[in-house]
Amino acid sequence: MRKLLLVICLTLPLSSYAQERKIDSVAVFILDHMSAVIGDMKSCSYNLSTSNDIPAAEISYSKEYTENEVFMQGPDKMLVHQKGQHGHRGFFYNGEFFTHYSYSENNYTTVHAPDDIVSMIDSINHQFGVEFPAADFFYPTFTDDLLTHFDTLLYLGTKYVNGKDCFHIAASNENQDVQIWIANDAMNLPVKFVIVNKQKSQAPQYEASFSSWKVNPDLPPTIFEFVPPPGARLIAILPKPH
Repeated sequence: MRKLLLVICLTLPLSSYAQERKIDSVAVFILDHMSAVIGDMKSCSYNLSTSNDIPAAEISYSKEYTENEVFMQGPDKMLVHQKGQHGHRGFFYNGEFFTHYSYSENNYTTVHAPDDIVSMIDSINHQFGVEFPAADFFYPTFTDDLLTHFDTLLYLGTKYVNGKDCFHIAASNENQDVQIWIANDAMNLPVKFVIVNKQKSQAPQYEASFSSWKVNPDLPPTIFEFVPPPGARLIAILPKPH
C-alpha cells in the first residue's frame, strides 16, 4: 500500500493470510462514512503530529517527532510544511510538478508529476521513496484496503481522545495492529491512529494525531506554486532502488 506525506501512512503488508476473519459491520460503516465525507471535500487543511520509533545506538529505539501542516485542494493541489528529524521541508504540488524544498539547506528538487493528488502520491513514493504522512485516509479505497490486508476489523466503542469523543476502530493481522480514532460528530474526520508492528525487524510503533481541521477553506492558488528563494540551489533527486 502507499506510504504516506502528509507523511507516513499505514504501511500495510502486501499479502493476506488464510486466517479466520472477524469483520464488524459497524466498523465498516464508520470508515465508509468518514471516507465519503473526505471524498466530498473540495479543499481542506489540517495539522498532523507524528512520532516514529527509530533504531538507536545507545538504546533499541528512539522516538522521533514530526509536525506537518497540510493544505489540499482537489483534484490537483497540495502543500505540506514539515518540521522534524529532517529539518524544515516543504512539499509543493501544483498539478504538473512536485517540488521538495529544504528550508534548512535552501535547496530544492523538482520533477514532473501526474495530474491528480492520489496518482502523484503513488508515483512520487514509488519512484523516489517520498513519504506523504497519513495520505491513506484520502484514498477512496481506504476501507477496502483495510479489508483486503487485515483479518480482523472491529468497532471498540466510543473513547475520549485528544479532547474529542471518538469512534474507536481496530484492525489486526499477523504483522500489524492498527488503531484508528474517528471524531463522533457531524464530520466524522480522523483524530488519531497508531500502528504497532509485530515483526522484530520493524520499528515497534508509529503514531499520528490530526488537529485544526478546516473543511473547504478558500486557499490561494499561489501557495501551491514553488518559487525558488534567493540563493536556492537546484539539486538532483535519485530514484529509490527497487
